[in-house]
Amino acid sequence: MKNQIEIGGVKSSNLSSHATEAAVLVAIATYKQAVEAIPQLREEHFTLQTHQVLFRAMKKLHEQGHDIDSVTVNNAIESLSFDERKGVNEQYIMGLLNDVMGKAVNFESHIRQLKDLWLRREILDSGRKMQIVANDLTNGTAEDALAKANQVLSTIKSTSSNGQAKHIIHAALDVFEEINQIQADKKNGVYKVRGVNTGYIALDNKMGEIGNGDLCVIAARPSMGKTAFSLGITAHISTNLLKPVLFESIEMPEKAIARRLIASIGLVDLSKLKNGEVYGDDWTSVTEAIKAIQEAPLMIKDGEVSIADIKQHARQLKIEYGSVGAIVVDYLQKIITPNLPSTTSETDRISYISNALKQIAMEFECPVFALSQLSRGVESRVDKRPMMSDLRSSGAIEQDADEILFLYRDEYYNKAKSKFPGVVEVNAAKVRDGVVGETFLCCELNYARFSDLRSTQLEALANNNKELIV
Repeated sequence: MKNQIEIGGVKSSNLSSHATEAAVLVAIATYKQAVEAIPQLREEHFTLQTHQVLFRAMKKLHEQGHDIDSVTVNNAIESLSFDERKGVNEQYIMGLLNDVMGKAVNFESHIRQLKDLWLRREILDSGRKMQIVANDLTNGTAEDALAKANQVLSTIKSTSSNGQAKHIIHAALDVFEEINQIQADKKNGVYKVRGVNTGYIALDNKMGEIGNGDLCVIAARPSMGKTAFSLGITAHISTNLLKPVLFESIEMPEKAIARRLIASIGLVDLSKLKNGEVYGDDWTSVTEAIKAIQEAPLMIKDGEVSIADIKQHARQLKIEYGSVGAIVVDYLQKIITPNLPSTTSETDRISYISNALKQIAMEFECPVFALSQLSRGVESRVDKRPMMSDLRSSGAIEQDADEILFLYRDEYYNKAKSKFPGVVEVNAAKVRDGVVGETFLCCELNYARFSDLRSTQLEALANNNKELIV
């Protein structure tokens, strides 16, 4: 006996819910987390004309990086053309946005219900089309009708669909063309970095370029120079590669970051900037550094920040400069997670953050550099060089990151007995498309920076000659 599909249950002709649509719209105007659901929603998910216009206005605000509230939404609706806002009931909209009590609490389930109802309407519409195909006896055989029916069904996309699968040869051919283009650009002297590099020559030679969509984690114990290292990368990308950079400084105020950038770029002692002891040539250096910073496509936000905030700032950078070259977050564990329950474990919280940062890198097609603290377990070992297990919630970070860099300064722990004074060891512990291993940089923290070692220093390092390293 052939398998038969049994269909039962309650028939319903009501495949829309204006109340659910209203709850989703109110949620978008009320919760930052709900705003991030806008890209997965479409106007067709709403059945009421007024709701479609309202969503259209909200989507426009979101794409422009603006806040969404009753005032901005009203202004956005007014900026739409007459055809775009045709059928809108402004009084209904204002009443809807001002009456939020209890409507937006369960917005995630409301969104799922909204998309579920839309998919059912699509299935119903396809059923009607298939009925027409089946009844048309003038257009081919029953087999032809079946083929057309299958074609109708294939146009329905699941609510979880993220596009169609395709043969990998398309990607392979893209790689082939990219290789040809890179070779041609290098031959003609016009090659530009596709993603970014760090600006530290020895490290770049080992790792290669850091690609768009990569999450690069820079991890170390306190006082190793994570911020100085990341600011060196930030300065290189924004001033040398001329790519827009967003710097999220959660731990340090923006003025302190600016002071460090001036010291690093101008080679002015950081203590002089702090104490105001800037005279003579130092003034010239400070002026030149500020000029370079002024011309750099670099934006900074200090203080408390969430994943939703980082996305908003990235959109703002993209509107300002047309693209996002890189995002730097100082540091990962300090990102707040207001959308997670208070009972969420720290391991799950860090897992959520690292995954979200990787998704941001993919969404904005740029590298994300995330600084990370290491656990105190490092301090209990004789050899205090960091390992993967020292990463807090290492499983999640190790899995999400495309590159992991550990910083280690031997002289911090061994003081005058150190065999490597004035040197920071950068261990590329994970490199998805490059070479892992250690490189060494000159430590110039009085200028809030690191720099490439000179050949004599590298030779001294190889021979363990302490006197020649500095």
